[in-house]
Amino acid sequence: MRDLYYESTIHKQIREKREDRKERIRQDMEKYGSEVLESDEMKQAFEQTHHKLATVGEHTLRVTMSSVMVCYALRKLNIKVNIPAVVIGALCHDLGMLGRNEKYASFKESNSGHPKESVEIARELVDELPEKAEDIIERHMWPLGDSKAPNSIEGVIVSAADKYNAVKDIVKGSEIESKEIESKETEDTEGER
Repeated sequence: MRDLYYESTIHKQIREKREDRKERIRQDMEKYGSEVLESDEMKQAFEQTHHKLATVGEHTLRVTMSSVMVCYALRKLNIKVNIPAVVIGALCHDLGMLGRNEKYASFKESNSGHPKESVEIARELVDELPEKAEDIIERHMWPLGDSKAPNSIEGVIVSAADKYNAVKDIVKGSEIESKEIESKETEDTEGER
């Protein structure tokens, strides 16, 4: 049987590695995506809801972090991946959603139209937009909408991370939204007393 010291030491090491990995991801996001992160579009992304309980900005950051984490795992397996293209592609993939109620007549139209709009925004934000990042953005909705299947491992990574985080957004929402719901529920129950 393992003793408590052993358990606490192992768990501490796991937490430290997780924090180190999160910091490396943040550094890669800043290194390769600073033009996007500092843009007005990204600021707007934190003001528009997405997947009912999150914002476009929160969803985008989660997709980027998940995508880069998968890239790290693949690199450990000696599988080459283009992290700069993944970061830029993931950060820009849903920027075409901004102002969707004014731009698109329906949910279906939004699903098929926002990838091309996101590519246009990315071209404006990133001085030297890698072609692979354009492909990632344009094909991230696959198999939904009119999107073609990703044509690179990086495209598959971002597309899968997008779907995973969309489900997570719908089920869990954002930390901000969850706290707002909890405080509203608390207010409602206190008002009933």
